[in-house]
Amino acid sequence: MRSHSTLIRGVLTLVAVASCFVILLTVFHIKLADGLSIIPVQERPFFYEQQPHHPTTDTIQDDAEAYLEQGDQNPSDHDHDYRLLTSLRNNMGFYNKIDARKSGHQLMNPTLLELPRNGNNTHDFLVIARAPHVLKKIENKRYKLARQVATFANLTYNHLGRPVLKTGNWSRLLVNDFGGPEHHCQKQPDMDRYIGPEDMKLFWTRTGEPLLIFTHQVEDEVMCQGQFIIDVRAAMPELEEALGPETTALLPPIRFSEPTGLRREPLEGEEMHPRYQREKNWAPAQSPFGSDQELLLMVEPGQLYRWTSPDDPVEPVVSEQDQTSAVQEPYPPQAAPGTTWHGKHKQTCMHDVMLDDRHVHQSSPMLSITLCNRGTCEPNEQNTVMVGIVQRRQDPPAVPFTWYDRRVAVYESAPPYRMISVSKKLTYHGESDGRYVWTGSMVYYTNQTQFPPTNHGFLDDEVWLSFGIKDAAAGWLDVRARELVADHYLCQGASEGYRHYRQGLSA
Repeated sequence: MRSHSTLIRGVLTLVAVASCFVILLTVFHIKLADGLSIIPVQERPFFYEQQPHHPTTDTIQDDAEAYLEQGDQNPSDHDHDYRLLTSLRNNMGFYNKIDARKSGHQLMNPTLLELPRNGNNTHDFLVIARAPHVLKKIENKRYKLARQVATFANLTYNHLGRPVLKTGNWSRLLVNDFGGPEHHCQKQPDMDRYIGPEDMKLFWTRTGEPLLIFTHQVEDEVMCQGQFIIDVRAAMPELEEALGPETTALLPPIRFSEPTGLRREPLEGEEMHPRYQREKNWAPAQSPFGSDQELLLMVEPGQLYRWTSPDDPVEPVVSEQDQTSAVQEPYPPQAAPGTTWHGKHKQTCMHDVMLDDRHVHQSSPMLSITLCNRGTCEPNEQNTVMVGIVQRRQDPPAVPFTWYDRRVAVYESAPPYRMISVSKKLTYHGESDGRYVWTGSMVYYTNQTQFPPTNHGFLDDEVWLSFGIKDAAAGWLDVRARELVADHYLCQGASEGYRHYRQGLSA
């Protein structure tokens, strides 16, 4: 009898051990498969609930410091200042990976361009992303060279049914031989050792131009880094080969056949201001109600310019008065009357919401959205807006890692192009502390139901955000366009028409 009980206990023990082993193997297998575990994932960094602003070392110069030290502020005021975005395709809602192993490169900070598909083209996307810096010695000076890699990719699914953007074997470096290393950043001399193309962004124009804008060092008395634009067909002839003659014949002539410099005229008396020394992250845009040939550039939040010619600076399209905006009070919504903070150095609704007017910059190209589902209304100037992602870098004093706050800025789609609302912080499901995400691109995904590809869509259309993960990996997130315009803080002066068409959007 005793031996029989011992046998039963032994069998039960083996079953229990085997069950635990299977569970552990499953969890480990999932982590190996896509880097994501089944453990519940936080929806935002923990310091969001501590303080929403990282003061500068010089508190006298920090205009938001007094606001943040107000004694009547409740820490819970900012608890819900974020919107969690989840993937449409991922069965757990997590953000998705770009698998670039076949390309032979480690990729980060990607930008995507969906490609027209026909009988000749078997690629879903063009991906351009940064590879790690390499050390390079030029004329006895040591530099850190940035490299931008172009490759084609297709949407695939792994054996767990989760989407992966997977590249092929082909790749090439872009504009790696453009310009010399000579440059000098007077206000940031540490940047003198960095050379090569950075922060590339892809953009389809309405006529079908595949454009690429990027940052590169320049030898100039004032500017040390400038913005350049080139047609992708000129930067990599392989694009036309991939598209095939039938699609290539539909594309317009190339107007940017080489890297073309973009510059703006400094304000009088501000020629030496740091903002004119390092021009970064200009966002290409087109108004759906403007000319198909018109190319707009959002240089800083609220500052929209128009490209004119290769020999002339870009010209401002927004008057100085309309460049300024302010968040609708009270902000935060629970704030006491008269306590809303407004920026002084940068007077925009975005800076007000960020509670910072020094560390905010453009991020993604601009898209336009009509505030209804496709087929239920006709676009007009009241129901259609332009949107772009803006980011603020945070290095919280008590936290050993960097973080990027990201929000969507909404502008009128026609002159005077005023900023009219700002989103809550966007958080991607699957983010984790210590692995910051830098979002540099967004594009409509239409599965090519129309040509040329579009930069305008409707609430139920699909938008893909692409981003770098801690300067080490590349990811993307597929969401409805509705997610980009929901949960917004209105700006002062937002039209009644815009307020009307926002009805039905959450918050």
